[in-house]
Amino acid sequence: MKGISKNISTPERWARAIVAVFLIPAAFIYGYTFFSLLQSFVGLVLLYNSISGICWTSRFFGVKTCER
Repeated sequence: MKGISKNISTPERWARAIVAVFLIPAAFIYGYTFFSLLQSFVGLVLLYNSISGICWTSRFFGVKTCER
């Protein structure tokens, strides 16, 4: 994305990816309940954050954990 800088450090990106790996299959394991679908959605958001290096929530609050 042009004009948007990364705001997540590399260790945080790895942590988000690892948590996402455990959250994404929740709907397949526990059935299609509201809570398991919510867990899967959160896992997908964390996976997007870890791949792109951009967290929109952190950007909204002005938090930047990556080195310059």
